[in-house]
Amino acid sequence: QELMRSEGIDLILATGGIAMVRAAYSSGKPAIGVGPGNVPVFIERTADVEKAVECIISSKTFDNGIICSSEQSIVVDRPLEDSVVKELEKRKAYFMTEDEIDRVSRTMIQSDGGMNPELVGKSAEFIARASGFNVPDDTTLLVARLAGVGRDYPLSCEKIAPVVAFYVEDGWVKGCERCIEILEYGGLGHTLVIHSKDADVIMEFGIKKPVFRVIVNGPGSQGAIGMGTGLPPAMTLGCGTWGGSATSDNITPEHLLQVKRLAFNQLEGWFPFAEGYRYKEAVRVKSGVDNIKLPNKSKEDVGRGGYDREEIENIVRRVLRERGLI
Repeated sequence: QELMRSEGIDLILATGGIAMVRAAYSSGKPAIGVGPGNVPVFIERTADVEKAVECIISSKTFDNGIICSSEQSIVVDRPLEDSVVKELEKRKAYFMTEDEIDRVSRTMIQSDGGMNPELVGKSAEFIARASGFNVPDDTTLLVARLAGVGRDYPLSCEKIAPVVAFYVEDGWVKGCERCIEILEYGGLGHTLVIHSKDADVIMEFGIKKPVFRVIVNGPGSQGAIGMGTGLPPAMTLGCGTWGGSATSDNITPEHLLQVKRLAFNQLEGWFPFAEGYRYKEAVRVKSGVDNIKLPNKSKEDVGRGGYDREEIENIVRRVLRERGLI
């Protein structure tokens, strides 16, 4: 708090938990804050299962899952369940028993819903041992089959470690609903991943999901930060107003620049309220739209709320009609 309020601080860039971001916004200083990511990955029935699982493992084990765009829950289209499980196990993912899920839940997730900081970025083997059971040393992920999302299912939240929830749904519509449910539990505005070869399904996910990054057929961690996707390279990922952030962008140095603009008047001799001000022509020049028929107004009416609702509506409709929009 003292550091953020210091006179030497001009701008705060807040990447972290909700409490820290709120503290930045309430510090009295200009702040750019980003929210948490509870990222679901949906494996749709047309997906390349081998590639999808490879991407998930690569993403979730990258720095042991500390990047906020790493996959938190795997949602599988039912026809692919067996092949996805087989591929995950082939790549050393460990499906926990009900008792082990409960142990990890109690060890990893605190009573307030936050993650135990002692387990952030730890290996799957370390987390299992801390929870009272053993897994092979080469285990890549701990996988928890869950029946729901929310406080009753602690591992359905964001887990900054190589631990993922696992769901099976019938069809992409049900999968879509489950992904939205996961996002609403601490991931709105952040990131979603989909593996599919169906362009229509991909577009449905791209258009309708409440996130600002939809990674298609790639790893969430690397894709969201710009590797192989063309997104601006950044580790600070805005969630927009959906996630309580000031921006939905990947935060880059451009967001930290302040630009001064020296603007020269290009309408020589045209000044509002001055004698002979040609306001109709000025409107056309400023907007770049020709042939807008404005109602007859005297210069005394300009800037004084001289248009009534009907005149404004007629102008808007006329411009839209001329542009072929209505």
